[in-house]
Amino acid sequence: MRMITATALLLLSVQIPAQAKTTRTLSGSKPAEVKKNARKAGYSYPESEITCSARCNQRWARD
Repeated sequence: MRMITATALLLLSVQIPAQAKTTRTLSGSKPAEVKKNARKAGYSYPESEITCSARCNQRWARD
């Protein structure tokens, strides 16, 4: 019992830093424009597949 309590306290005392991520859906008339708009807005990588109908949309993220 004492070993379980010590282990539990040790696990609770260890702090794991959270990864803060900002995401946003960007659009454009074609895939290259979506990428250009994302980079211009400071986003580093896509979070989803690009979808195109009348306009192209894709969710982008930055840390």
